[in-house]
Amino acid sequence: MRARDVIELFASDPEPPLDEVALAIARDAMPTLDLDAQRAGLDDLAAPLRARAALLCRPLDQAALLGTYVYDELGFAGDEETYDDPSNSYLPSVIARRRGIPITLGVVLAALGRRAGMDVEGVGFPGHFLVRLGGPGGVYVDPFFRARVMSPSALESLLQRVTGEAAAVQDEHTAVVGARAVAVRMLANLKNSHERRGDHARALVVCDRLVDLTGAPEPRRDRGMHALALGALEAAAADLRAYLNGRPGARDTATVTAALEDIQKRRGSVRPMMS
Repeated sequence: MRARDVIELFASDPEPPLDEVALAIARDAMPTLDLDAQRAGLDDLAAPLRARAALLCRPLDQAALLGTYVYDELGFAGDEETYDDPSNSYLPSVIARRRGIPITLGVVLAALGRRAGMDVEGVGFPGHFLVRLGGPGGVYVDPFFRARVMSPSALESLLQRVTGEAAAVQDEHTAVVGARAVAVRMLANLKNSHERRGDHARALVVCDRLVDLTGAPEPRRDRGMHALALGALEAAAADLRAYLNGRPGARDTATVTAALEDIQKRRGSVRPMMS
């Protein structure tokens, strides 16, 4: 049976392909999404790449081929104008629009590269997702800027740009990340996009997935706040209490406590109907 959502996907395969992760996340927002059609579409996109990739062994040459094919021939590009649009986090929309953010464009590179026999892995660089081609000793490329190969100095400049501080690139900055970490990062992007739009219902669904994938208190806090905004007082109270229990002394304790007090007041204002 095909996995219906990202939680089922990881239950059946601890390290699924990144495109399967991205499609499972998209399925939450698009319940009628035809996953088989999406997979077939990726197969079709990758088909012309296979023969050309088979002739190349050096990661630098593979990066050049991916850059030419994906960005010049297929027309993909980083969405600099509407970067925060939630559609940039849904792989089917990214494929249809040929626009995306670093992590979803990285998934496109991984999906097409894998089908063409390349070794393409996700890299959880701070603030800007990258991919690595060719395994250890391979090259790092920037999916947002046409699969540009990142030299050590380019990596340092990127780190300074995203952190605001001059610092040396450490091994953990360029470490390959697994599918679960990619899923969490994609979901965090989606949560932030929905929150900035005040879309509590969609943000709550994303928080559900983050709670299940991470087990961390913070997604429970966020889910509780969205539940509160939607008027689901009991669910909100349960999540907010769980957060305070899991993070005693957290910096936002006063804010979460105030929310719980608000819930208590709103409960008290709802009087039972006389029979």
